[in-house]
Amino acid sequence: DDQLVLNRIISEKEGVKTQTHTFPLSSLKGFVSDASNLMILRILARQKSVTENMTFLSFDADTALSKSVYRALGSKKQMIGEELVDIFGIERTVSSSKDSSGTWHCYFLADGHLASRVQLGSTVIMKLQHLPFLLNGGLKTLTLYMEKDQTPVFEKKPLIWEEDMELYSKFLDRKEELKADYSSYIRQHPEIKALLGDFLQFLLLRKPQDVFSFASLHPLPLKVLQENPLKTLKTFHRNNKH
Repeated sequence: DDQLVLNRIISEKEGVKTQTHTFPLSSLKGFVSDASNLMILRILARQKSVTENMTFLSFDADTALSKSVYRALGSKKQMIGEELVDIFGIERTVSSSKDSSGTWHCYFLADGHLASRVQLGSTVIMKLQHLPFLLNGGLKTLTLYMEKDQTPVFEKKPLIWEEDMELYSKFLDRKEELKADYSSYIRQHPEIKALLGDFLQFLLLRKPQDVFSFASLHPLPLKVLQENPLKTLKTFHRNNKH
């Protein structure tokens, strides 16, 4: 309890090794993981300000708790694609109890995108090759760094729901659901069949040109129908027989 258990898997030519490290939570005050470290670097880069001797705890190459110190490197320019842009750098040094310390230089665009990263002493340098879509608060205008033909264009396509498997499936499900609801309602209200039968008979006798208008002019009193449906239907039929 109250411990952090870290399982480390190392793949080598000889095989795979697994190491387990345990740290009491009381020793992890100020600890920053690698993922949190990148977030902190991006926030600091957007602010273009690093507190002097800013220090956290982090894991070194041997998975031992070590100090991680941040220092501002200032601004410089870098070619990304065909554009020369301003970037801000931050140095991060992780001390080690066994080996020499590891130091990284990371440079960011104004909106926090990582532009370059290098570990001092290494021949490998990571650099951004193309400018990304910039976030709010980044460079002033996106059009300065993107060609017009790179702007995505989305064509408006007509929606044919009968050919869409998902929409058509939903339509069939909803259709069956409504049919079941209607059937259940009619079973619970048998007077509806008598009402419809009498009205259809009345239509056959009168044969109106506009059925909808005819129905609106000859409504049945719903309240009375609910109280005594058979009596109401007989009265309605008798009054409209001629």
